[in-house]
Amino acid sequence: MYGIIGNGETCAFISIFSSLDWLCVPRFDSPTFFARALDSTNGGSVTLSWEMGGSTLPFEGGEQRYVEDTCVLETTTYVGDDTIRATDFMPWGKRRLWRILGISGPDRLKLHINIDPRPDYNRAIPEMATGENDITLSVPGQAIRISTTEKPSIRKSRLTFDVEPPLTIPLLLTYGETPEECHKEAKRADFLKDHQADLRFWRCYASKAHPVFELSPRLHYYYMRSLLVLKQLIYDPTGAILAAPTTSFPEVVGKDSNWDYRFCWVRDGAYSAEALVLAGMKAESRKLLDFLLRIASKEGKPYPYPLVSIDGDLNGTEEVLLDSLVGFGNSRPVRIGNKAVDQKQNDLEGEVIHALSLYDRYSGDTEYVPEHFGEIERIVDYVASHWTEKDAGIWEFRREDMDYVHSKTMCWAALEHGARLALRVDREDLARRWRHESNAIREDVIANGWSEKRKCFKRAYQDEAYDASILAIPLMNMLPVTDPLVRTSVKSITDHLGTGGLLKRFEEEPGAFMLSSLWLAQVMMKKGKVVNSLDIINRAARYASSDLGLFAEEYDMYYQRLVGNIPQSFSHEEFVKSIHYLLGKE
Repeated sequence: MYGIIGNGETCAFISIFSSLDWLCVPRFDSPTFFARALDSTNGGSVTLSWEMGGSTLPFEGGEQRYVEDTCVLETTTYVGDDTIRATDFMPWGKRRLWRILGISGPDRLKLHINIDPRPDYNRAIPEMATGENDITLSVPGQAIRISTTEKPSIRKSRLTFDVEPPLTIPLLLTYGETPEECHKEAKRADFLKDHQADLRFWRCYASKAHPVFELSPRLHYYYMRSLLVLKQLIYDPTGAILAAPTTSFPEVVGKDSNWDYRFCWVRDGAYSAEALVLAGMKAESRKLLDFLLRIASKEGKPYPYPLVSIDGDLNGTEEVLLDSLVGFGNSRPVRIGNKAVDQKQNDLEGEVIHALSLYDRYSGDTEYVPEHFGEIERIVDYVASHWTEKDAGIWEFRREDMDYVHSKTMCWAALEHGARLALRVDREDLARRWRHESNAIREDVIANGWSEKRKCFKRAYQDEAYDASILAIPLMNMLPVTDPLVRTSVKSITDHLGTGGLLKRFEEEPGAFMLSSLWLAQVMMKKGKVVNSLDIINRAARYASSDLGLFAEEYDMYYQRLVGNIPQSFSHEEFVKSIHYLLGKE
C-alpha cells in the first residue's frame, strides 16, 4: 500500500518499502515517469537498498504515518540495527519532491538510491546526464533531476552514500518539461524552509475544517484525512478535481475493468464541492464551483461531456490502450483517456445545481447565487426541456441509452433546487414553472420507474435490475424516506446488494462500492437509524481505506483488499458528507 504526497499540480506514491512507485510529470494527467505501482518490472521507480558485509539487500517494509493534519509522510524502516526514517513531501505550488533520510544507529553502512526511469508509460528511453551530486533524466516534454547536498558516488543511475550514523541526507527531485527547468527549480530549494512551509500550509488548511470531536478519534482521523486528500486532488491552477490520481488500478484484479480517472468528472466535482462546504472549506468549494460553471456550454446541453481534462477541455480524454505496461496484477489493458467522455449523462446538470444550492445554504456567501444566476437559469431551463431524453446513466455502462431512474431523479433535483435558488433572487415566475415541471418528473418516475414484481424502483424504465443509484430518490427528497415505495426499495436494495454490511452498486459487481455504501448510511440517517448508519460508516473506514486513511473505490470482500483507483475523490467526499449528515446537516 502507498502514501500519497502532492503539490497541487501532480502527486507521488511512496510505498512502505520507501520506494517512489508513481509519479506523472509535469502534471497529474501527464505520462508516468515512474509507474511500478502498475508494473513491478517495467514501470520504473526510485528504490533504496543497503549494503553491509559485501551483501546488497532491498529495504524491508516499514511503518508509515502522516505528520498530524498534514500531507508530510514519514516512513520508518529498520536496516540491521540502524533506523532510517524517510520524510517525503512536495511543497505546495513548487515543482519539488523532498525526501529527507534520517539515519541513526550503531553501524556504518552503504546506502544506495536506485533510479529506474521509465518515462512516457515505459515507451521512451531517457537521456541521462550526471553531475558531481546529481542525475538528470529527460525525454521530450518530461525531465527530472535528483540531487543532494551530500557527496555520493554515482554509477550509472545509482547514488551511493557511505553512512556513519547519525546522518541526515536530503534528496531533492525537481521536475519540469526540460532539464533547464529542473536545474532552475533546484537552485531555489531549501529543505528546511520548504519543510516548515509545507507543515504550515497543511495545518492552516486543516484548521479551517469544522471539527467533529463528537465522534471517535479514529473517525475524526479519517474525516481530516479525507479533507486533506480532496485538497491534494485539486489541480490548483484551474480548480478541477480529479476522480483519482491514477489510471488502470483494476476494479477486479486480473480482469478488463481498468479505467483512467485522471480527469475531472462534473459529478465528482459537484459532490466534492458539497463535502467541502459542509466541512467549512468555503474557498475550496467555491473554486470547484467556479470551474464547473466556467466549463458549462453556453449552447445546447450545459454539460455535454461527463468528464473533462484538468484544464476544462477534452485534451487527452481519447481512450488509448497501452501494451508497454502489464497492469496491476496483470490486469490488462492499461488505459489512458476514457471513452466515457462520449457519453450523454443527464444527471450532471442536477448535480451542479444541487451543489450550488448546498453552497448557498451553508457557505454564508450571499452574493454567489445572484452573481451566477444567469448561468443557473440556463442550466435549469435546459433540464426543463430535455429531462424526457434517454442517457447512459451514472455508472457509464457501455451500451444503449435508457431512461435511468437516477438521471430522472437528478433532473428533478435540478428543477427543485433551481426553484429554491430562483426565489433567492425574487424570480417567483421561474420557481413556479420549474416546480411544475419537477412534479411531472416525479409522477413519471413513479409511473414508469417502479417494479411491482421486485417491490423496488428499477435501474431504468427498460431495466428492472436492482441498482443502488435509486437511493438518490430519498437522498434528494424527491420522495420522503417514509413513503412506502421508498421503504420497500431500500429493503430490496439492501437485501440484494448488501455485502459484509456494505453495498454493491448492482448484482453483477463482486465487491462493495464506497459511494453506494455511504449513500445507504445517509438514507439510514434520514430514517432515524443512527446506529445502523454509524455501523456502515465504521465499516467503510475499516474495510475500504488503507492504514493511512486513503479510501479506494471498492473493497473486495473475498480477497479482503482494496480495488480500483486510489485515492478516490467520491469515496472521500461521501465520507465527509456522511459525517456531517450524521451530525445533523443535509
